Amino acid sequence: MADSAKVLSVQALKDFRVSLINFVEEARNALGGVDMELKRMRDWLERDQLGYWQMQVKRRHEKMMEARTELHRRKLSQQGSDAVSDTEQKENLREAQRKLRVAEEKVEIVKKLIPFFQHAAAEYVSHATPLADHLSGGVDRSLSTLERMVLSLEAYLATQAPSTPRLDDHGGSSSPNAGAARPAGADASPEGAAGAGAGEADEVAANSGAGVVRTDGSAALSGGGAATSAPGDRP
Repeated sequence: MADSAKVLSVQALKDFRVSLINFVEEARNALGGVDMELKRMRDWLERDQLGYWQMQVKRRHEKMMEARTELHRRKLSQQGSDAVSDTEQKENLREAQRKLRVAEEKVEIVKKLIPFFQHAAAEYVSHATPLADHLSGGVDRSLSTLERMVLSLEAYLATQAPSTPRLDDHGGSSSPNAGAARPAGADASPEGAAGAGAGEADEVAANSGAGVVRTDGSAALSGGGAATSAPGDRP
């Protein structure tokens, strides 16, 4: 048995189809925006941050080596003299070493974040892909189905029901073809039918020469004879 549905408003189907189209457009834009954000974050981690801090490690290592060389020179110049101090060179070396450690820590942090981000992005893609596929194919089929439903319902509503014959006051059909089967000149009333029957009886009596009794109780004779009255009419 085919499934059936109780549709109370065709306009409701049209409004739902419009809302579904808007939802599909917004969902596609949202998925596209998230994909762009994932790509931007991946580039920021793998290219910008990792590359930046690796470059900082290299530069700060060079700064640290320069500070160490400067301290070594200052120590050589201190030999045999207490007036020359190397405090500033030692402080510069400690600051260069501290900055180098910060850069190296940043590199390690970024390297740890990259696999974590890739795992989270892959998990998101595994959940978002079915929705994206449905928006690309399944929803389009649903929209086509809704459109066919609306067109079918509108065509059904536009169809005019066949008119039924109207009954007259006596319960008979008032169709123009209802009296086609009656003989020409015949009366449809009971009195007319009785009169027609009496006329036919007189014609038969005249042709056969026999007397007949009419429906009103009177008698008729053939051959021009006198008509006899009914028993009730005699004196």
